[in-house]
Amino acid sequence: MTQSKNTSTTSPLPETPPSSPARLKPAVTAASVLDKMQNDEGGFYAATPKLAYRAEYFAGGQKGNILVVKGRNLDEDAEFIIRGVFEISRRFADVKLNCKLTAGRSEAFKFSSDDFSAILDNIRAFEKLVPKERDYETVSIIHDSLGHRSIKLTHSLFKAKADDLEADANDEGDGDGEGSTTTAESLSSEYDMASWPVSDRCKGHLHELVSSHNIQPLPAYDENHKLIPPSQYESKLKGALVEVHMAICHHRIKSSRRDIFNAVLREIIVLAPPAAMPTSPFKRRRLNEGPSTERRNKGKTPIRG
Repeated sequence: MTQSKNTSTTSPLPETPPSSPARLKPAVTAASVLDKMQNDEGGFYAATPKLAYRAEYFAGGQKGNILVVKGRNLDEDAEFIIRGVFEISRRFADVKLNCKLTAGRSEAFKFSSDDFSAILDNIRAFEKLVPKERDYETVSIIHDSLGHRSIKLTHSLFKAKADDLEADANDEGDGDGEGSTTTAESLSSEYDMASWPVSDRCKGHLHELVSSHNIQPLPAYDENHKLIPPSQYESKLKGALVEVHMAICHHRIKSSRRDIFNAVLREIIVLAPPAAMPTSPFKRRRLNEGPSTERRNKGKTPIRG
């Protein structure tokens, strides 16, 4: 897909001078990431003004409607990919691997927080491209909890084997917009479905799906661009600053009279690891030794005015 040059609400960032000695892989800077977001082919920077004018929904029937590039050539990749830099909320789903994206808090990547409102405006505009049916509830990609806004990002961890066979026969890829087509078959044993790390309450459900479904690992990469194994999803992704590429999908559920919108994960690249959680000296105390505050102040001369 060929795209026009994107613009954002943020002024261009100055390039960081290269450090020495030279590295095998160029250091990632905020300026280089923003330049990639705005100018690389294959997607649109999510804060680009009036993105909805460039998009339309492709009607996919029961598989949902996927946002595509308006006026696309049929022989080109037409999926409308938006991308940006976000922080992954510390709330992370277990089996579904859904998470919430919030504005980044990194001073180095300040454009992440500066452009977050513009990104939300574009997502709302994408949702408004679907004609509103009377008495239908809209389930938005944007979540607002006590004034804190976030983007719900979804990923289908399981895919029916019959769907994969149909896709191979038709050579259509993942047209339902529900997730990556990459399964764990070509990966190491730590990606096997039978040994996939889940909580005890989900193990029975996982065992039931082994014979009928393939597992689709997260297309998530660490700072060195290495695929993150499932055992490290929690430690490397929760709270991390990440570059996210996503598609927009819509389903109209007539039985419940709802229009459901999803931001579907296509790729994640970690830019900065999660910040360490704050610690407390009270967590290291021994209860049978008395008040810890008294022990810390023992022997010190009190300060008087």
